[in-house]
Amino acid sequence: MARTKVRPLGHCTRCTRACWKDADDSARWNIEFSRGRPVGYLCPECQTPEENAEAEVKAATLDYANTAPDADGRQKVAPVGGWHAVTALEHPLVREDKTVHLALAVESAELRVAVGPQSDARLHELFDGPCATIVRTALEREQAQPGHRSITYHPMPDLGPDTVLLVEDHALCEDGEDRGELMLSFSPSLNPHILAAFAPPVAENIRAILQAA
Repeated sequence: MARTKVRPLGHCTRCTRACWKDADDSARWNIEFSRGRPVGYLCPECQTPEENAEAEVKAATLDYANTAPDADGRQKVAPVGGWHAVTALEHPLVREDKTVHLALAVESAELRVAVGPQSDARLHELFDGPCATIVRTALEREQAQPGHRSITYHPMPDLGPDTVLLVEDHALCEDGEDRGELMLSFSPSLNPHILAAFAPPVAENIRAILQAA
Protein backbone atom coordinates (compact mmCIF):
# COMPACT_ATOMS: atom_id res chain seq x y z
CA MET A 1 0.00 0.00 0.00
CA ALA A 2 1.50 3.34 -1.05
CA ARG A 3 2.13 5.87 1.69
CA THR A 4 0.47 9.25 1.35
CA LYS A 5 3.01 11.99 0.86
CA VAL A 6 2.73 14.68 3.53
CA ARG A 7 2.59 18.18 2.12
CA PRO A 8 3.07 21.51 3.88
CA LEU A 9 0.09 23.75 4.51
CA GLY A 10 1.73 26.38 2.35
CA HIS A 11 4.81 28.59 2.14
CA CYS A 12 5.75 31.96 3.54
CA THR A 13 4.95 34.63 0.97
CA ARG A 14 8.19 36.48 1.79
CA CYS A 15 10.88 33.85 2.30
CA THR A 16 9.05 30.78 0.85
CA ARG A 17 9.77 28.65 3.93
CA ALA A 18 7.34 25.73 4.21
CA CYS A 19 4.58 25.86 6.81
CA TRP A 20 4.06 22.46 8.45
CA LYS A 21 1.04 21.67 10.61
CA ASP A 22 3.10 19.98 13.35
CA ALA A 23 6.05 22.39 13.33
CA ASP A 24 7.23 23.77 16.70
CA ASP A 25 6.44 27.31 15.59
CA SER A 26 3.17 26.57 13.74
CA ALA A 27 1.11 28.58 16.23
CA ARG A 28 3.16 31.68 15.45
CA TRP A 29 2.54 31.66 11.70
CA ASN A 30 0.04 34.20 10.34
CA ILE A 31 -2.53 33.42 7.67
CA GLU A 32 -3.00 36.25 5.23
CA PHE A 33 -6.58 36.93 4.09
CA SER A 34 -7.96 38.95 1.20
CA ARG A 35 -11.72 39.61 1.11
CA GLY A 36 -12.31 36.75 3.53
CA ARG A 37 -10.21 34.20 1.63
CA PRO A 38 -6.81 32.86 2.74
CA VAL A 39 -4.16 33.89 0.23
CA GLY A 40 -0.91 32.95 1.93
CA TYR A 41 1.17 32.44 5.05
CA LEU A 42 3.69 34.59 6.88
CA CYS A 43 6.36 32.91 9.00
CA PRO A 44 7.39 34.31 12.42
CA GLU A 45 10.78 35.50 11.15
CA CYS A 46 9.23 37.56 8.35
CA GLN A 47 6.57 39.26 10.46
CA THR A 48 7.09 42.85 11.52
CA PRO A 49 6.51 43.67 15.21
CA GLU A 50 3.26 45.39 14.20
CA GLU A 51 2.05 42.34 12.27
CA ASN A 52 2.95 40.08 15.17
CA ALA A 53 1.09 42.27 17.67
CA GLU A 54 -1.98 42.39 15.41
CA ALA A 55 -1.95 38.60 15.07
CA GLU A 56 -1.76 38.14 18.84
CA VAL A 57 -4.76 40.43 19.36
CA LYS A 58 -6.76 38.58 16.72
CA ALA A 59 -5.81 35.19 18.16
CA ALA A 60 -7.09 36.32 21.57
CA THR A 61 -10.35 37.81 20.31
CA LEU A 62 -11.34 35.78 17.23
CA ASP A 63 -12.26 32.06 17.06
CA TYR A 64 -10.08 30.86 14.18
CA ALA A 65 -10.57 27.22 15.25
CA ASN A 66 -14.21 27.27 14.14
CA THR A 67 -14.41 29.23 10.90
CA ALA A 68 -17.13 28.51 8.34
CA PRO A 69 -17.42 29.37 4.63
CA ASP A 70 -20.21 31.64 3.47
CA ALA A 71 -22.12 31.30 0.19
CA ASP A 72 -19.23 32.92 -1.69
CA GLY A 73 -16.58 30.69 -0.14
CA ARG A 74 -15.22 33.38 2.16
CA GLN A 75 -14.31 32.28 5.67
CA LYS A 76 -16.51 33.69 8.43
CA VAL A 77 -14.73 34.19 11.74
CA ALA A 78 -16.72 34.75 14.92
CA PRO A 79 -15.41 36.50 18.04
CA VAL A 80 -14.36 34.20 20.86
CA GLY A 81 -17.62 33.10 22.50
CA GLY A 82 -19.63 34.36 19.53
CA TRP A 83 -21.31 32.59 16.62
CA HIS A 84 -21.54 32.85 12.85
CA ALA A 85 -24.33 30.32 12.19
CA VAL A 86 -27.69 29.30 13.68
CA THR A 87 -28.81 25.66 13.68
CA ALA A 88 -32.01 24.02 14.91
CA LEU A 89 -31.51 20.56 16.37
CA GLU A 90 -32.90 18.14 18.91
CA HIS A 91 -31.97 18.42 22.57
CA PRO A 92 -32.64 15.66 25.13
CA LEU A 93 -33.81 18.20 27.72
CA VAL A 94 -36.54 19.51 25.40
CA ARG A 95 -37.51 16.00 24.31
CA GLU A 96 -37.65 14.44 27.78
CA ASP A 97 -38.93 17.34 29.91
CA LYS A 98 -42.18 18.76 28.51
CA THR A 99 -41.92 21.81 30.76
CA VAL A 100 -38.92 22.98 28.73
CA HIS A 101 -39.99 24.98 25.67
CA LEU A 102 -36.60 26.09 24.41
CA ALA A 103 -32.91 25.29 24.84
CA LEU A 104 -30.37 27.63 23.31
CA ALA A 105 -26.60 27.30 23.50
CA VAL A 106 -23.42 28.49 21.80
CA GLU A 107 -20.97 25.75 20.88
CA SER A 108 -18.08 25.77 18.38
CA ALA A 109 -19.06 29.25 17.12
CA GLU A 110 -22.58 28.03 16.34
CA LEU A 111 -25.84 29.10 17.96
CA ARG A 112 -27.84 25.90 18.52
CA VAL A 113 -31.57 26.07 19.19
CA ALA A 114 -33.93 23.27 20.20
CA VAL A 115 -37.73 23.37 20.43
CA GLY A 116 -40.37 20.65 20.72
CA PRO A 117 -44.07 20.11 19.95
CA GLN A 118 -44.87 21.38 23.49
CA SER A 119 -43.16 24.70 22.75
CA ASP A 120 -45.17 27.88 22.35
CA ALA A 121 -45.39 28.64 18.62
CA ARG A 122 -44.90 32.35 19.35
CA LEU A 123 -41.32 31.86 20.59
CA HIS A 124 -39.84 33.15 17.34
CA GLU A 125 -41.05 36.60 18.43
CA LEU A 126 -38.34 36.60 21.11
CA PHE A 127 -35.61 36.50 18.48
CA ASP A 128 -34.16 38.75 15.83
CA GLY A 129 -32.77 38.30 12.32
CA PRO A 130 -31.79 34.83 11.08
CA CYS A 131 -32.36 33.31 14.50
CA ALA A 132 -36.05 34.27 14.36
CA THR A 133 -36.38 32.55 10.99
CA ILE A 134 -34.66 29.38 12.23
CA VAL A 135 -36.83 29.21 15.36
CA ARG A 136 -40.05 29.83 13.41
CA THR A 137 -39.19 27.09 10.91
CA ALA A 138 -38.33 24.65 13.72
CA LEU A 139 -41.60 25.42 15.52
CA GLU A 140 -43.58 24.84 12.34
CA ARG A 141 -41.78 21.53 11.78
CA GLU A 142 -42.66 20.47 15.33
CA GLN A 143 -46.29 21.58 14.75
CA ALA A 144 -46.11 23.69 17.89
CA GLN A 145 -49.29 25.54 18.85
CA PRO A 146 -49.52 29.12 20.15
CA GLY A 147 -50.06 29.53 23.88
CA HIS A 148 -51.15 32.34 26.18
CA ARG A 149 -48.36 32.51 28.74
CA SER A 150 -46.40 35.63 29.55
CA ILE A 151 -42.60 35.75 29.62
CA THR A 152 -40.64 36.49 32.79
CA TYR A 153 -36.87 36.62 33.29
CA HIS A 154 -35.01 34.47 35.76
CA PRO A 155 -31.22 34.44 36.35
CA MET A 156 -30.03 30.94 37.31
CA PRO A 157 -26.57 30.59 38.88
CA ASP A 158 -26.47 26.88 37.98
CA LEU A 159 -26.69 27.54 34.23
CA GLY A 160 -23.51 27.85 32.18
CA PRO A 161 -22.79 31.21 30.53
CA ASP A 162 -23.43 29.81 27.03
CA THR A 163 -26.91 28.36 27.71
CA VAL A 164 -30.41 29.85 27.86
CA LEU A 165 -33.57 27.88 28.74
CA LEU A 166 -37.26 28.76 28.50
CA VAL A 167 -39.28 26.71 30.98
CA GLU A 168 -42.74 26.69 32.47
CA ASP A 169 -43.00 28.53 35.77
CA HIS A 170 -43.92 25.54 37.91
CA ALA A 171 -40.81 23.68 36.74
CA LEU A 172 -38.59 25.97 38.83
CA CYS A 173 -40.78 27.49 41.56
CA GLU A 174 -40.14 25.91 44.95
CA ASP A 175 -43.83 25.98 45.85
CA GLY A 176 -44.74 24.10 42.66
CA GLU A 177 -47.47 26.62 41.81
CA ASP A 178 -48.13 27.21 38.12
CA ARG A 179 -48.49 30.98 37.62
CA GLY A 180 -49.16 30.79 33.89
CA GLU A 181 -45.73 32.08 32.94
CA LEU A 182 -42.77 31.00 30.87
CA MET A 183 -39.44 31.85 32.46
CA LEU A 184 -36.46 32.79 30.32
CA SER A 185 -33.59 31.46 32.40
CA PHE A 186 -29.95 32.46 31.95
CA SER A 187 -26.70 32.63 33.86
CA PRO A 188 -25.79 35.80 35.81
CA SER A 189 -22.55 35.64 33.80
CA LEU A 190 -24.34 35.14 30.45
CA ASN A 191 -22.16 35.18 27.36
CA PRO A 192 -22.91 38.68 25.95
CA HIS A 193 -22.76 37.42 22.36
CA ILE A 194 -25.99 35.48 22.97
CA LEU A 195 -27.88 38.76 23.33
CA ALA A 196 -27.43 39.35 19.59
CA ALA A 197 -29.91 36.52 18.94
CA PHE A 198 -32.77 38.19 20.76
CA ALA A 199 -35.14 40.92 19.63
CA PRO A 200 -34.03 44.32 21.02
CA PRO A 201 -36.70 44.55 23.80
CA VAL A 202 -35.83 41.07 25.07
CA ALA A 203 -32.09 41.75 24.92
CA GLU A 204 -32.57 45.02 26.82
CA ASN A 205 -34.58 43.28 29.56
CA ILE A 206 -31.88 40.64 29.98
CA ARG A 207 -29.15 43.29 29.96
CA ALA A 208 -30.92 45.37 32.60
CA ILE A 209 -31.29 42.34 34.89
CA LEU A 210 -27.63 41.42 34.47
CA GLN A 211 -26.51 44.97 35.22
CA ALA A 212 -28.68 45.15 38.33
CA ALA A 213 -27.42 41.85 39.70
